[in-house]
Amino acid sequence: MIHNLGERYSPLYFLASLGFGGMSVLFFMNLMHLTPHPDTPMPTVESIAAAWADGITGPIVFAYAGIIPFFLIHLALLAWNIREFRLWRTTASYRQTVSSNAEVTLLAVPLTIGMTINGLFVVGAVTVPGLWSAIEYLLPAALLAYGLVGALALYYLGRYLNRVLHHGFDFRANGGLNQLLASFAFAMVAVGFAAPAAMSHVTLTVVLGLAGAIFFGVISALLFAIFLPMGVMSMLRYGLSLANSATLWLGIPIITLWAITVLRSRHGLITLDGNPAGPSSIALFVVLLTALLAQLVFLFLGHVAMSTNGFYRRFVFSRTEQSPAAFTLVCPGVALGVLTFFFLNIGLVKNGIFAAGSAVYYLVLAGAYVVQFATIVLMVALVRNQLLRERRPSEALALATS
Repeated sequence: MIHNLGERYSPLYFLASLGFGGMSVLFFMNLMHLTPHPDTPMPTVESIAAAWADGITGPIVFAYAGIIPFFLIHLALLAWNIREFRLWRTTASYRQTVSSNAEVTLLAVPLTIGMTINGLFVVGAVTVPGLWSAIEYLLPAALLAYGLVGALALYYLGRYLNRVLHHGFDFRANGGLNQLLASFAFAMVAVGFAAPAAMSHVTLTVVLGLAGAIFFGVISALLFAIFLPMGVMSMLRYGLSLANSATLWLGIPIITLWAITVLRSRHGLITLDGNPAGPSSIALFVVLLTALLAQLVFLFLGHVAMSTNGFYRRFVFSRTEQSPAAFTLVCPGVALGVLTFFFLNIGLVKNGIFAAGSAVYYLVLAGAYVVQFATIVLMVALVRNQLLRERRPSEALALATS
């Protein structure tokens, strides 16, 4: 593991931690969608034990084999990043970053911390017996935690936008969709607020969760609407920067977080309306299908670019180049896998479009597992080539000044 990067550090290294946390959640999807939990909106130790007693062992073993180790790696990389980040803030590289387009990379910090909170809930639910009996006390704490993360994100965004409005944006140095990292961060905060809205039966908790989800979700959508065309314009005029090619996939995790925010918020609205949650609606099928197809568009266009400009060969599967921006590739794979699980079970099965156990069901489920396997291979390659050795002085700086 590399240490004391100093001038060579970039906040985008937080994306390594983010990816492992996201993969832990992707393994959790096996429990969420393949084991019954009729009394709670998410699996608990008790519901998992009941499923095990009923013979549903495969998904449970597979889930636990990934949830715990990947989340522990997430925490280890988070601690490493915090240490390196504190050292980096004393360097000239930090001062250069906060005076350039690359200042947006600071939003990787609240983005990753948001994933940590989500992961703690997941790990707690599947390891702590009786946790659900205290859920109404834990959810306000989650609202407070996400409020603090949102405040940090607003602080970084406000400082960044203030500098851009006074000194301008360098389109020539952009070279990708890097600025969508801001939308990604606020989408993570929005989906975090939506979780208490979906799980609580206390009116105040639900209302606060919905308010936070809408507030930060609107910010995420506005930033996406602003920065996507800015990035496209920059690439069309000055070309795609090789080091920032992975940012072409940033739209994929954003779309997943938006879709899950919609699903969770719907549960909160049902609670406020006083009606029990009924079967899923065709409208949700349309939302999930649209989100999934939009992700495939980003995936295809990004893959074409990265397979032709040599990004995979130079930044992922070899040690030719160094760039923490390469870790941007992990989150899209995780997000695509997560949304596929939701599309399969909420979009298709609960609407009666295809039954669980049908050929189409297993085909879509296999697709989710293929994405998960490919993403794990990608993660292993990135850690080996980007984090497990010290860089030579002649190697490129971690992040292009975008």
